[in-house]
Amino acid sequence: MRALILTGGRSKRMGRDKHAIERPDGTRQLDALIALVRLVTSDILLSTNDPSLAPEGIPVLPDRHPGSGPLAALEAFHAAFPGEPVLLLGCDLFLLDEATLRHLLEAHSPDVPASAFANRIDHRPEPLCTIYEPGALAHAATAIADEEFCARHFLESLNPRVIELVHPVALDNANTPAELDEVFAKLRHGVAAKEIRVLYFAKLREARGLDEESVETLACTAGGLYEELRFRHRLPLRLDALRCARNGDFCDWGTPLEPGDEIVFIPPVAGG
Repeated sequence: MRALILTGGRSKRMGRDKHAIERPDGTRQLDALIALVRLVTSDILLSTNDPSLAPEGIPVLPDRHPGSGPLAALEAFHAAFPGEPVLLLGCDLFLLDEATLRHLLEAHSPDVPASAFANRIDHRPEPLCTIYEPGALAHAATAIADEEFCARHFLESLNPRVIELVHPVALDNANTPAELDEVFAKLRHGVAAKEIRVLYFAKLREARGLDEESVETLACTAGGLYEELRFRHRLPLRLDALRCARNGDFCDWGTPLEPGDEIVFIPPVAGG
């Protein structure tokens, strides 16, 4: 099976190209991902309109409709390889591992339009580590023509096979510097569940509907914890609008978490 790696995202929230980020072991993210994918397939393509991004020996597949997101990559693949399925991967999967890829390849069925993993928090299918069958790929052009560019909505419309992750954090991605700190902390220190007491104030208290709660989390940092909670409960404030305290002392978002910590998320004062 061919694999198609997406590298065309603008990375506005990260502030730099995610494919070129250096991992804790010193390797470039794109190079590390290609090496990982080569463990399961030798047929790898890079989805980009900039051929200079591709390492030697990796073919480039440009979009036919630039600016249409992952669906443009699916459309381009279907046009180039009609009748073939594809393993689509985002370039920002810093925690992806061989066991996860192999499990997807073993669990997928050509009789189902797409096979995807469930997100560990909301359990909806994740579109950027997914096998799309040819019948599903044929619908990408229609979605683009209808200006329906959301990859997750497209995947859900296919009624995919949804698979549980082997390793829960394998698809945790990084869209901001704080999220990058979190995935790097997971790479350096591993992942372990921990109980954390969380206190909410002002707008967050109103949104959550409570003052405090005890949560079990796989996050390694204060920022990672907030992003987990923001995603799970659709909290209204971005991390850069808040301050954080750990066990009574103000801290930065990269502060490591320990079991039993008390974390306070502090919104700006109204009118301040």
